[in-house]
Amino acid sequence: MRYSDTASTASDNAEINCNYNLEEKDSSNTATTTATTTNNSGNSFGNCTRTEKGDDDAEVEDSPFEVVRMAVSNSDVPSMPSMTFRSNVLGVFFVCLISFVNQFYWERDNPIALNLLIVQLLCYPLGIAMAWLLPKRTWNCFGYKWTMNPGPFTIKEHALISLMSNSSAYMALTVDIFAVLRLYYIPTFSLWTALILLLTGQLFAYSLAGLSRTLLVLPASMIWPSSLINASLFRTFHEHKPDQDRPRGRSGSRMSYVGGRGQPPPSGGRTRFFWICFAASFVWYFIPGYLLQALSTISILCLIAPHSHLANLVGDGKQGLGVLAFSLDWSVFSNAFLNSPIATPFWAACNLFVGFVLVFWVALPVAYFENLWGSASLPLYSASVFTTNSSVYNISRIMKDGVFDVSAYNSYSPLRMSLEFSWVYGIGFAALMSILVHIALYNGREIIERVRETKARHDDIHGKLILQYPPVKSWWYVAMLVASCTTAVGVGVGGRIGVPWWGYLLSFAIAIVLVIPVGIIQAVSNRQPGLSLVAELLSGIVLQGIPTGYSILKLYGHGSLAQALSYAQDMKLGHYMKIPPRQVLLYQVVGILFSVVIQTCLFFWLIDNIPHMCQPGGYPWVCRSTNLVYSASIIWNLIGPLKVFGEGSPYSPLLWGFLFGLFLPIPVYLLQRCFPNTSWLKQIYIPVILSGIVGLPPMPPVDFPMWFLFGFIFNFIIYRYWSVWWQKYNFTLSAGLDSGLALSGIFQFLVLSQNGITLNWWGNQIDRQCPMSSTPWISSSSSSSSTRKQQ
Repeated sequence: MRYSDTASTASDNAEINCNYNLEEKDSSNTATTTATTTNNSGNSFGNCTRTEKGDDDAEVEDSPFEVVRMAVSNSDVPSMPSMTFRSNVLGVFFVCLISFVNQFYWERDNPIALNLLIVQLLCYPLGIAMAWLLPKRTWNCFGYKWTMNPGPFTIKEHALISLMSNSSAYMALTVDIFAVLRLYYIPTFSLWTALILLLTGQLFAYSLAGLSRTLLVLPASMIWPSSLINASLFRTFHEHKPDQDRPRGRSGSRMSYVGGRGQPPPSGGRTRFFWICFAASFVWYFIPGYLLQALSTISILCLIAPHSHLANLVGDGKQGLGVLAFSLDWSVFSNAFLNSPIATPFWAACNLFVGFVLVFWVALPVAYFENLWGSASLPLYSASVFTTNSSVYNISRIMKDGVFDVSAYNSYSPLRMSLEFSWVYGIGFAALMSILVHIALYNGREIIERVRETKARHDDIHGKLILQYPPVKSWWYVAMLVASCTTAVGVGVGGRIGVPWWGYLLSFAIAIVLVIPVGIIQAVSNRQPGLSLVAELLSGIVLQGIPTGYSILKLYGHGSLAQALSYAQDMKLGHYMKIPPRQVLLYQVVGILFSVVIQTCLFFWLIDNIPHMCQPGGYPWVCRSTNLVYSASIIWNLIGPLKVFGEGSPYSPLLWGFLFGLFLPIPVYLLQRCFPNTSWLKQIYIPVILSGIVGLPPMPPVDFPMWFLFGFIFNFIIYRYWSVWWQKYNFTLSAGLDSGLALSGIFQFLVLSQNGITLNWWGNQIDRQCPMSSTPWISSSSSSSSTRKQQ
């Protein structure tokens, strides 16, 4: 069967063409309706067109929601293989690959992250190859019969592999918590303690997702729009226009297989293009990653005037404003902070970039050079914290027996932050409130209606079809939750981390209380309110003076909440793909186990084997995110928000961000209602604009304009003028470039760096371009005045 670039539903009376790919469509005697899958801000991301064909077949039951009907099949074939030798091997392979790559790059200067999309793209040709090459012999092991090759590579195998690998996609951020404990607070913090705490945190999150499934996964009203994009891509690969004599699935629709032995292989156009991109990226990264590292950030202003302090501050792409800085390094374009520019809709990229320009290139330099809050006596861009005389804050001066000492603090110094770092919190306060108001204005009525519609657990065709498979018992999740919580408290308290037992219970309570309401919001609106600041604020008030309390509350409070919602979304994807729930449980838990062990062990190995790691001298292992978590632990827990943001602090005006965030979305909403036909006005989203600056720091400033430039080229120009090419190859390009870079960096590290093969020359001395960018604009002795230092 020829591989088609047109995705079709399993039903013979409907067809879907998604904007992931587009070649030909049969437009004869059809009537079309259009639905859209939505992205994080509610705008269309993947446009899908459903075609109703007039035939004599009886009408089949489908989802009550059109957007689901457009993306998800209303059929199932219970006999379709899912948990097979192929899915086991590929699942373990990809979870190990993603865990290793994401953790390996997370502590580098420009981290990258492999995600579910890459797994979906890479897994398909490998599955097809295994279906062609593996023997079909049936093996009998103690009465259990199994085969390496049950036939064509199926959509359920593909989905299970992706679900397992996605269990590890975002765990590197959680490992930062233990990095801070090991590097800064508890030098004796052991690998085994970290393994147990991280594993209990992930299993606690998974049990929360499982116990919430009756409200967040099973109801038809809980759509989880992001899952629709993944479901559409699965069907693009596997489902084709069925023959009229093909047997039907359980709902009456015809199903199809693709890619088995005896059938011609799929078209190799995408596969060839992927490997071309992979090879080019693999080879090219040797230049900015090893031979000429200066190409990672090229600061034009610094090259023109290397001894000008002003040019250094404005032009440096690492520690300055990044004006006229650019890069020839793909890890700058596609980074873990912003993800791939190709995978981000252009309207969202515009909102993010507008926020970046207004704050970082307009407001920040004006305020900094006017010495707002004495900021000009501190570095322009830094995630570190300082004293009033501009020296790096020494926490040992204000700690006694591992906790905060008030008298020592009063005799030492109040805490100071770089202006941009402090603004991140103020803008974060505004972003938190604005997204709540935005959701209430744009999705409030819909959320209320969906909550009312959750009374029936299996209230659509997808819920009815999944009933044929044995469900996961609720007590399994309860046992997992109790075991993970008790183990976490026992190991944490016994390991003398410094957090009392009730601090763990508080962390658990935050996640348990918020998982349902936040999950409902995300399942309906595809937006997750940024509750990290809420957790940090609560932690700073309740556990003030205990710096390690920040790590524990982030792990079991906010971190577990975010992971639980990620697991719930994956469960919904498995629900849409009609995968037996117990198989979903098994694959996700196995994915968690592999990823926890790999990422934790890898990080501890890197700490023990890389000199000066997480320090400027350890480039490229500068640990931007880890150092940010360390600074946040000082701000929120060691010193506490009442001292940092309270009365008498220069940063107290930042608390007005909560109030501003309440009102900012309202005028935009009213304008959109008054001028509904103004297309550009519809694309303005205040929460997205505000969130564009929250990642600075730790993200290098040069990343943002380079990310936007690449998105502009591909998601606007190419999409507009060469849409057929864009829809066929766009995501394949991103996957190929990301994968090639990832493996090239690992090869360079293991083969070259670990064997002492390095190049020490001016092209690899990254600080020579802008040697004065980390120096404050004025000296600390004159920070009380507004006298500006002359160039």
